[in-house]
Amino acid sequence: MSLHQARPEHEVLYTELVELVTRHTANMSKIEILAIAANMIGKLIAMQDQRVITSEMALEIVIKNLEEGNRQALEALENTKGEA
Repeated sequence: MSLHQARPEHEVLYTELVELVTRHTANMSKIEILAIAANMIGKLIAMQDQRVITSEMALEIVIKNLEEGNRQALEALENTKGEA
């Protein structure tokens, strides 16, 4: 399974989710936010049609996208060096 280019609607959803999380997590630790996100991912996996996608396939999608998100975050941090 390979990563696919994000479509514009994916980016819109991502941006709106970040805004929503930001509004509701001012008094939460990063660990709490991670736990909530992981719980949500678990529920999304459980809601998949088992005739179409196995748990292993779903976890592979999660792992690949975790790695990509981590890469993107690190790249963004590298690009902010020297800025105030």
